[in-house]
Amino acid sequence: MHPSAELYPWISAGAIAWGLLDCFFGYRVFKVTLAILGGIIGAFFGHAAGLAMGLGSGGAIGGLIVGGLLGAGLAFLLYIAAVFVAGFGFGVTLGVLLLTHFNHMVALLTGCVLGVIGGFLAVKLQKVLIMLSTALLGSFRAVLAASYFSSQLDWAFYVQQPQQIPALIDNNTWMFPAIIALAAVGVIVQFELGGSSLQKKKPKPAGD
Repeated sequence: MHPSAELYPWISAGAIAWGLLDCFFGYRVFKVTLAILGGIIGAFFGHAAGLAMGLGSGGAIGGLIVGGLLGAGLAFLLYIAAVFVAGFGFGVTLGVLLLTHFNHMVALLTGCVLGVIGGFLAVKLQKVLIMLSTALLGSFRAVLAASYFSSQLDWAFYVQQPQQIPALIDNNTWMFPAIIALAAVGVIVQFELGGSSLQKKKPKPAGD
């Protein structure tokens, strides 16, 4: 599935907005994001099931709605699994970014290893790893989508062919520093927001 030329700018703008939201508020909206993603995936499969069973347009729409609701509910309930996936995504992205200039296949394999480690760490240290992973993944998503406006890059191709991402970053030297810089700002903002929320919850000393 590839976006049409008319929809590409709008989808790119939406991907940038989603990436920035994740980058700066990832921990706070993590569960909501899970539900939305689960709903989209469930709706897709529900719609496909309705068509496959020959239920017509009404059945396909019904399958889309039911699948979306079920997908959203399941994604919300499978929180721990999603935390692992978030940590895995952080490790993979970090490995690819750090090693892409040396060897693309080594970068992918190292990213997978770091992804597994990051997944287990995310389960143990949920808040910190979710902040780090959402900041990095959101930054990566925003920069990748922004490349459509800066250089008319067909970023959807790389989403569908992730094995080509190391070559993309290697051939566009501006991407690595842009992703890291935006992710660093996102991490700082998320930790600041997390710190301020913790301060608000501290009980007042006795006698005040």
